[in-house]
Amino acid sequence: MSRQDLEAGLKGMAERLAPVLGDDEVTAIPVLGGAMFFAADLVRHMPSGLVMDFIRIQTYGDSTSPQSEAKADWVPHESNVRGKHVLLLDDILDTGRTLFEAKRYLLDEMGAAKVTIAVLIDKPIRRSADVSADCSVLLMEDDAFLVGYGLDFAGRFRNVPDVYALETGPDGLPLLAEEARDSISSRARGPVVPDGSQTASGA
Repeated sequence: MSRQDLEAGLKGMAERLAPVLGDDEVTAIPVLGGAMFFAADLVRHMPSGLVMDFIRIQTYGDSTSPQSEAKADWVPHESNVRGKHVLLLDDILDTGRTLFEAKRYLLDEMGAAKVTIAVLIDKPIRRSADVSADCSVLLMEDDAFLVGYGLDFAGRFRNVPDVYALETGPDGLPLLAEEARDSISSRARGPVVPDGSQTASGA
């Protein structure tokens, strides 16, 4: 997925989110650190004056699959959440453990009035938690391991400007270091823009 595709997808997402958010008092909360690129570019297409804060949920560590219980270890200021409509942003909705816990925490622990989830990539093939995206840019139907534009493997490749599927070695794990820099392949398709039926009114 190229930068041009990403820009077009984000502009379309902002347009679809406008009627969902309406005139509510909205706080955009990206999940650190993967969502920072996606969130920064998305909010530039949204009305000025939007409040932003951040949450971090740790699950992955240095692995390609979750290795620990999802738990918030960086949370937004309560005044930015309590009674507000929260736009929860993440780079990818994969197993769903991260966003399930983030949504639960914002609603149950911090008193958000409503949480709408928007993600760059929705990859339902590995979904294990009861959570869904209200809006997404790309629907990924296979289990490719994606990097770039905030997506990482063991902290690497977040700063790659496009989204790529990372090549894997004989053991099925992504290649690392210099080997991987030369072998990321553009198997990730262009943006699949959700139609109205895939954009809910919030959750």
